[in-house]
Amino acid sequence: MANDNEILKRIKEKAGVDMTKSVDFDILAQAIRDQTNESLGVNTLKRLFGFKTEKVVPRLSTMDVIAQYLGFTDYESLIKELGDEADISMFTPIDSLEVKDLEKGTQVRISYDPNRIFFLTYLGDLQFIVNEVEGSKNLLKGDILTITQLAVGHRLVVAQVNRNGENLGSYEAAKFKGLKSVEIV
Repeated sequence: MANDNEILKRIKEKAGVDMTKSVDFDILAQAIRDQTNESLGVNTLKRLFGFKTEKVVPRLSTMDVIAQYLGFTDYESLIKELGDEADISMFTPIDSLEVKDLEKGTQVRISYDPNRIFFLTYLGDLQFIVNEVEGSKNLLKGDILTITQLAVGHRLVVAQVNRNGENLGSYEAAKFKGLKSVEIV
């Protein structure tokens, strides 16, 4: 198994399986569901254990469920408990998009609870225009948003909202659970 660390060891010990066969991940997924009432996909668990070679960074929400399975309130509490024992380099729970690195015209889709979805186009100079919006009455199609970073698991911070040439000020959303997804489309 690639990159074995303290967190993975604790998961294997708790589940009572070696995590070397496909069926082990089915068992772990069910154990996590039984204990936390949260579901993690078998493929997500396989990626965590290096069973799949895809280079995907686990989301903070995934790591929070893992932490809960191990008896902690959230991932941050687990990391604090483990301190230097954890090989934290494998678990960087931020899928982020550095806005300053985007090319003009890049299409971005972001989502957060409850059922908020935005399709944005990057205009340059940290500004996006809202192309489509689902579930929000605060940000509207055509709004120009100034955003410096978009990161899964972190709140949406808009430094400035401009609507029809009028500066409406700053805007924050997804304060409790953070963004669910950030995707280039």
